[in-house]
Amino acid sequence: MNSPSLPVLAGVEHRFVDVGGGITIHVADAGPADGPPVMLVHGFPQNWWAWHELIGPLANDGYRVLCPDLRGAGWSSAPDDRYYKKAMADDLAIVLDRLGVTSVSLVAHDWGGPIAAHLLLRHPRKVSGFFGLNTVGPWLKFDLTALRHLWRFWYQIPISLPVIGPRLLSDPKGRFIRMTGLWVGAGYYLNDVDFTLYVRRMCEAGHAVAGSRWYRTFLTRELIRAHEFAKTSVDIPMRFLHGMDDPVITPTLLRGYAEHAAGFQLETVDDVGHWIVDQRPELVLDRLRAFLQET
Repeated sequence: MNSPSLPVLAGVEHRFVDVGGGITIHVADAGPADGPPVMLVHGFPQNWWAWHELIGPLANDGYRVLCPDLRGAGWSSAPDDRYYKKAMADDLAIVLDRLGVTSVSLVAHDWGGPIAAHLLLRHPRKVSGFFGLNTVGPWLKFDLTALRHLWRFWYQIPISLPVIGPRLLSDPKGRFIRMTGLWVGAGYYLNDVDFTLYVRRMCEAGHAVAGSRWYRTFLTRELIRAHEFAKTSVDIPMRFLHGMDDPVITPTLLRGYAEHAAGFQLETVDDVGHWIVDQRPELVLDRLRAFLQET
């Protein structure tokens, strides 16, 4: 099944997976069907297209590359929902079941990280490795050090507000999205073609409300449970590649991860902001290939 508004990328098939409750998750699927599966999970305000620089090379390497649009984003359903990250993770688990995939290597950026982390912890047998890109996982330490960094999340407050948030996100010129995107990118942001694609999808019915609720639910309901997985640990390879010019997500938020994941490694990159996949796709691809070969 295809939509006329979907951008064309060579080798990609588009699947629309019914996950129940009237919700359909769109998945861009590339590479051999019997190849080792890799799931790339995007963040905000992006969708599956965030990975277009990586999809072809990974598929050519023989991997089956699955790029879902998260609930409320891209070409997936945008229901009237609170958008709990655990429910969004369960969407991905059902997608894997529907596609006959038993286990994947997870790659995640931005909001994709917490959602992928829920998938890992709620469905551990479905995940064989975790590769994070300027994101966080499940082991946030909500302590005095973390409190000193709360100011960095100022932009989430207007996004999360009822009425105001959806209006900001549905602006057809994307002015608020561009302004905050330039800030987190330390002056670097997406090219005009990609930016326009993301803004157009955000203007689709229900999507701006969904994006606002991603943040509102986090700030009002999920943040207070940041310690939920404090006593959990995993025994899979886990790597994080982090652009140090990101003013929001800093290595401070990744403290203590090695205590929970024996295979955890963090590599930092200077002169790169939040949009590391767009700014340094060749670097991301190199490190991701090495990770997948190791695991």
